[in-house]
Amino acid sequence: MTFEHIRAVILGRMKSFDGIEQARIDYQLPTRRFAPPSEGIWCRLNIRYGPSFMAGMADTPYTRKVGLIVFQCFDKAFVETVGLVRLTDKIERHFGYWMQGDLETLETSVADVGVDPAGFYQKNVNVRFRAG
Repeated sequence: MTFEHIRAVILGRMKSFDGIEQARIDYQLPTRRFAPPSEGIWCRLNIRYGPSFMAGMADTPYTRKVGLIVFQCFDKAFVETVGLVRLTDKIERHFGYWMQGDLETLETSVADVGVDPAGFYQKNVNVRFRAG
């Protein structure tokens, strides 16, 4: 499984997610500039690849690719954060322990990042994956 194939499968899964409007998701695509909405919750999707490793040897080496899918979830600072908590729960149900082809996601965790300089409160949902 190539890195591009991994990216395409993850993006396809996110595009089927109905926990937030698709227009409120920053896919970080070079062909479309994303402007964060001034009100309401929005997300940014990041795929962070980790170090690949040889998992076996036959005619050729067999490589396993691992990484982390990071959903950065934002809302205006100093508003009730229950909406972010509900969104992180929905992301966990949609992405945790899911498999498509050679791509498998594992457990999810949530990191409370806090307020950024732009005035957004942030929570990250981290989902480990492995492919191959």
